[in-house]
Amino acid sequence: MLETAYERVKMLKAGITGKTIERVYIVENDFKIVRSPIFFDLIEINPDKRRP
Repeated sequence: MLETAYERVKMLKAGITGKTIERVYIVENDFKIVRSPIFFDLIEINPDKRRP
């Protein structure tokens, strides 16, 4: 699955995120993650939008 760049571009155009495509690629090709990634996703916390 996802052997060609064309297949990945088709999924991107369909609205699937690059991160999701990477996950599908890893799962469908039976890759094993042997260590934690170096980079982490950062989120922005907006103090103006507080929960009531």
